[in-house]
Amino acid sequence: MNGVRKKNQKTILDASFEESRKLVDESYVEEALKVSSNKQDRNRFWGEAVSVLIGVIVTLVLGVDSHGKDVNSCFEMSIVWSQKVFNVLILCNLVITFGFIIYALFGKIRIRKTKFLRDYDFNQKITIGLGISCISLAIIMLPITASFLHSVIFEFLYVILDVVISYKVIIKLYGEEMAVLYGDAYQNHRVKKASKIADWISKNIIILGAILFVIKDLFSGLKNIQGVLLTIFAPLLFMAIWWFMLWFYFEKILKGYYLKKYSEQYRQLYGYSRDEWYGDKVDDWNRMKTIEKHLKLKEEERKLKQKIDQDVKGKSEDEE
Repeated sequence: MNGVRKKNQKTILDASFEESRKLVDESYVEEALKVSSNKQDRNRFWGEAVSVLIGVIVTLVLGVDSHGKDVNSCFEMSIVWSQKVFNVLILCNLVITFGFIIYALFGKIRIRKTKFLRDYDFNQKITIGLGISCISLAIIMLPITASFLHSVIFEFLYVILDVVISYKVIIKLYGEEMAVLYGDAYQNHRVKKASKIADWISKNIIILGAILFVIKDLFSGLKNIQGVLLTIFAPLLFMAIWWFMLWFYFEKILKGYYLKKYSEQYRQLYGYSRDEWYGDKVDDWNRMKTIEKHLKLKEEERKLKQKIDQDVKGKSEDEE
């Protein structure tokens, strides 16, 4: 009513098969089948593991360097995380990382029979894994940033800014996909109001931070301009990497979700056999060869249809 969704109306995960077809086109289905071999899936697991291990490796390095002999003189060690806190953060990161790797490994075992969903599984895991790494690194860098800026208030400002921007990115992506699935009638006024509040907070946080940045004696003890600039923006840079990944993979993850939800309907719609789709009764090499042949035939059919359409259009223009 008036563009506001009621509680019993659909969310982004509730689209029907027909509605999901606005998002999941044949090109996505074909791409999912192209990259569904066993070899590709093994490589993806290592990619997922590396994405979450980045945070652990960099955290361990920072945990040593930030309390060693070569600490930059502009860092105020009374503000930087104490070694005890750093150890707790490293331990938490290790536990979360280990849990994620186990989760990813079990995911590979669980999805081994639904081969056409392997790309969807990878998109989910790589986004989560990199998100864990980026958030961990942003947390680790907060006190170092505050140390250079000579004020712990910047820790809170950066946290608020990161949360607000994350919210804005997610809501923006959510709204775009809702419009694709259901049309503009499903816009939520409360979300729009919350987005305006988030805009106001982010703008004012930046202004407040800039004022404090200028007021503070920024150049006292300054020795390394490049290091300092990297230190100032590091928490935002790490989060920006995750925002970019989320922006890039959000639609792919949603497409994969609906391909999984309506797998049989899509298989029948695009004319694939169960062996091509699931590969239960054939070895992987033969399955991928069959898919390659099938996709080649489809491409030739599309080209032939396109040529016929162009010929018909040309004749119509000549008659006119």
